[in-house]
Order: sequence, then C-alpha cells, then structure tokens
Amino acid sequence: MSETNENRPSRHDSATGSVMSFLLRIGFALIVVGLLLAYGSSFTVSEGNNAIVTRFGDPIRAIHQSGLYWKWPWPIEQVHPIDVRYRYFNTPFTATFTRDRKNVVLLSYVVWRVEDPLLFFQAWGTPEAAEQKLDGMVAAGKNFHMGNYNLTALVSTTSGEIKTDEIEGAILKDVQGPALEKFGISVEQIGIKRIAYPGENMSAVLDQMRAERRSEAGELRAKGKKEAQHIRDEGLVKAEEILRTGREEAGRILGKGEKEAAEIYAQAHQLDPEFYRFWRSMQVIKKTLGAKATVILRNDQEPFNQLFQTSIPSGTRPPASSRQDASGQNPGTRKETP
Repeated sequence: MSETNENRPSRHDSATGSVMSFLLRIGFALIVVGLLLAYGSSFTVSEGNNAIVTRFGDPIRAIHQSGLYWKWPWPIEQVHPIDVRYRYFNTPFTATFTRDRKNVVLLSYVVWRVEDPLLFFQAWGTPEAAEQKLDGMVAAGKNFHMGNYNLTALVSTTSGEIKTDEIEGAILKDVQGPALEKFGISVEQIGIKRIAYPGENMSAVLDQMRAERRSEAGELRAKGKKEAQHIRDEGLVKAEEILRTGREEAGRILGKGEKEAAEIYAQAHQLDPEFYRFWRSMQVIKKTLGAKATVILRNDQEPFNQLFQTSIPSGTRPPASSRQDASGQNPGTRKETP
C-alpha cells in the first residue's frame, strides 16, 4: 500500500507541468506575433524602383535606394512603390492643321520616367494617370507647332525640306518643363511615329508629290542637257586641236616634200633644160586633159605644139655625160663587141 502511494505523481508535479505547458504556449504565441509584427513593419525596395511611405494617408518620406527598410505596421503606415524606369507609350491619332491649311493625322510616341517620386505620387500616383496628362500636353504642342510649318516639313521628296526633328524638338521643349516642375516627370523623347491623311486630302497630297517629282525630273533633265552640251563643247575643242595639229603636221610634211621636189626639179633642169621644159609640158597636158575630153587648140603654141612634133628636138636629150648604164659606165664610151 505504501509502495503504491510512492509511485503516484504528487499534486505539485502536476501543477508544475501545467505551468510549463502554458508558458510554452505563451512563448510560441509571442514569437508568432513578433514575426507578424516584423513582417508587417519591414519592406524592401527593388532595383529600378523608389518608394513613398505614407502615415494615415499622408506621404512622410521618399526612399530612393533599393534595400530593406522598416515602418510602422499597417494601418499606421503604408508603402507605395514607384517605378522609376523608362516608360514608353503611343499617343492616339491626333488631327492637326499645317500652316498651308492641310489636315494631317499624327501618331506620336513619348518616352518618360519618374524623376521626383514624392511629387509624382502627390500629383497622380499611377503611371496611367500620368500618361493621360502627357497625352494632352503633347497634343497641344503638336497643334501649336504644326501651325508654323507647311506640309512639306513632314512629307517631301527633297530631304532638305523635311523638318521632323525640328518639330519634335520644339514639342519636347514645351512639354519637358511643366511636366518636371508640376508632376515630377522627366520626358526624355517625343517623336512622330506615323503620318496619315484624311481621305479628302489624299488627292491633294498625291498631286503635290507628283508636282515635286516633275520639278525634280525637270531639274535633272536640265542638268543632264547642260552636262551634255559641256561634253560636246569639250569634244569640239579637242577635235579642233587635233585637226589643227594634223594640219600643221601635214603642212610641215607637204612643205618638206615640195622642197625636196623643187630640189629634184632644179637638178633635172640643170641637167637638160630643153628636156625639162618638154617633160613639164607633158605634165600640164596630162593634168589639163581628162578621160574622154575633146579639146580644140592651136598646134603652134606652147605647150600643145609638142603634141604635133614628129621628133624630139635635138636639145631635149640629156647630155651623154649624164647617162650611164647600170655598170656605171657612159654608153657613149662603151665599147661594143660585134
């Protein structure tokens, strides 16, 4: 009986076990609550983002660096992430008039980013609202500046008349300042992405393009004719130079030949003047009378009297001293064997 009482747990041990179990449950609950509070009081800012911390809806600080941060748990403080990376959107088609009263429809694009997160959050808070506001500002800029340019500043066959970059720069300058000062937005680029025309203006645009092409073709033809005339003139000048050189060379050759011929004639005349006159008379007759010529002339005057002589005058033969055979001997002194 005594052994049974000794093995039974006492009331003190039972109470102690109950207290320890309760404390363990309390500790576990405190840990869970602590973890929940830590989770609700901490937040991270990722790369490419900023954050705005609000207390009961009022912004109290802006965080510009990525990392782990702390705050009061909700609903005391809340965190609003702000994406500060570059964003891009297309504006709707906007109809506007040019200076020459041509109606064009422009599709533009805008590249922007958040520069001042706190001002951006206070002004709009969401990228969609900011893009709606930027769309209106860009449309106003297009309407204003396109009124200072003709249609050829957008569409032309002459590259020097295109002013698209100038128009885009003017619109960007008008939008950048107010967007940054009032909304904390930095507009990096505004461009014209597409140009369209209403149906009633299409024929006028095509007529203008045809006129520009005809004008360009006329300029090219005139330039071609001018160059062709210049080439022809240069060819004529060069041809005349070549002909003049040829005539000079021919003159020198002819003069040289006539000089040599005159020397030969002079030598022939010195050898036998009578025979020389006879030979010259034959040459004159040859040049004067052609084929199938009928001539009535006197037979007792020079040079035609030679035609009617039956024998060569005695003085027309070359002197014996000037006639030599192939062996170099004078025939008059050659001895002939019977």
